[in-house]
Amino acid sequence: MKPKDFVKEFYKQKKFMTESYLEEGDLSWTGGLIQSLDLDEKGRERMRQIVDGILTDTFYTFLLAMDGAAPIGNTQQLYRLLDENGVEITGGEIEVAAWEYFHNHQFEAENGQADFIAELVYLSEGGRTTPVRSGYRPQIKFAFDEMQTSGQQQFINQELVFPGDRVNAEIKLLAVDHFAHKLKERMRFEFREGSRLIGHGKILRIVNEKLERQV
Repeated sequence: MKPKDFVKEFYKQKKFMTESYLEEGDLSWTGGLIQSLDLDEKGRERMRQIVDGILTDTFYTFLLAMDGAAPIGNTQQLYRLLDENGVEITGGEIEVAAWEYFHNHQFEAENGQADFIAELVYLSEGGRTTPVRSGYRPQIKFAFDEMQTSGQQQFINQELVFPGDRVNAEIKLLAVDHFAHKLKERMRFEFREGSRLIGHGKILRIVNEKLERQV
């Protein structure tokens, strides 16, 4: 097993555990405690963010520790981990892969349908007054172009977003050809419902190479 594949399985497990704890009827001790809180819709979404954040920190720290890049308890050292064929997995590559999967959205880039991944900030005032669910399709507008296009937002590790929230999302554009070779990382944009501004976004990672601006 390659270090990248080893880390990928950890990321998939993190996603599975987060969803399992929030499922109705989960029989685990943790899931039962969460259900006993009888949270409303917003409370459940906040709990999802808390659980995902804790698991992300835990899994990421453990993976770095395997490569000697973080301590376990008070001890920091390099461990030697072998796969079933006796091939060493540790040795520096786990740390790199862990960053890509847990903080640079590598899994979503590989498995989603996004044109790019962005950080979104929903207005707390003047925008929407109700939450939106993952899959929401507002209009996107970049400062360099007057054209607006539909941009589907698939939220990463989150189902609902409320006014004032900040979230990372996979963005799927309708007018890909129009924006070919015009976008770059850290470029900012607005998202709207008609003329009403809903929030602001910043490109974190371009997935569809057709969109990437040539240097």
